[in-house]
Amino acid sequence: MKADSMIDGPARQRIRKWEKNRDGRQTIRLTSPDHEALKNFETFCEDLAFLAPSLRIKPGEQGNPSSEERDLPGLIVRKNITYSALPLEKELEPFLKGLDLIHSQKPEPESHILKALEQIQAPCDLTLYIALQCPHCPGMVNTLLPLAVFCEKIRLTIIDGSLFPEAAQKDRVMSAPCLILEDEFRWTGAVTAEEIITMMIEKDPAKLSPESLKNIIEEGNAQWITDKMIETRTLFPGFIELLLHGTWSVRLGAMVIVESLGEEHPGLAKKICPRLIREFPGREIPVQGDILYALGQAGDKETLEWLAATLNTLDHPDLKEACEDALADMDSRLGSWE
Repeated sequence: MKADSMIDGPARQRIRKWEKNRDGRQTIRLTSPDHEALKNFETFCEDLAFLAPSLRIKPGEQGNPSSEERDLPGLIVRKNITYSALPLEKELEPFLKGLDLIHSQKPEPESHILKALEQIQAPCDLTLYIALQCPHCPGMVNTLLPLAVFCEKIRLTIIDGSLFPEAAQKDRVMSAPCLILEDEFRWTGAVTAEEIITMMIEKDPAKLSPESLKNIIEEGNAQWITDKMIETRTLFPGFIELLLHGTWSVRLGAMVIVESLGEEHPGLAKKICPRLIREFPGREIPVQGDILYALGQAGDKETLEWLAATLNTLDHPDLKEACEDALADMDSRLGSWE
């Protein structure tokens, strides 16, 4: 092994084993913008070409990337798929698997996935931020690569946020895996292919799952959810689930959104109340307390009447206090209701 090799012993053995089962040649192109990380990519490509002669790695023209290339060094493994990441450690296996998929077009995704991909009409940019030590990132790479392989309208870029912190900072990425669609929608953590495709087709934030919305809140982007619900004048079904979540920190983030809705769009906020009122009797006391708080921030006159009637039925002192506080909040907000 060369002293400056990027690929360690076990990985070299894995690549050699992979190479033995290869049939035919495959070309990868190295993008070469001026960047301090370029040398690492060049060294990796040199090692990879030596270990896997079936791969032809075409170097880019240093300092003069084509218009289709990003401003980061990377491996263009297919016209619409770029790795601005060194596929080492946990990322080696999905990288090799992806090369095989590109080369052989097998195995195909499940039929319902293929049919859904056919519905994508316009080009879509997907950017996946990964980290080499992340245990969940390889799974996201395995989820996304087949989508881009079988739908050329999907332009997938995989970026190592640790290697390119300036890119991660620019895109406001704080953890991995983080998937960004069109600089508009984002997911942190695992997400299904079905949800990603639905968003690419419809670009409707109301279709985001409760888990995706939870991750958006945990990333510190609760205001994005508020803005999108106001923009579309729609309460996202998944958002209401967060107000009923069993984890307090999740409910807290959702209640911040309720506060913003109550201030910025009271007419939309009050639509939360019927569902919360229906859910109230069967919930645990901590959740009931937060429901009462949310009703105080979002409710209308009918909600006020319900709270006043409910106050007389409550035995738990914390719930009584929460209900009284909600009534006080609503009393101060009467003039702002639509």
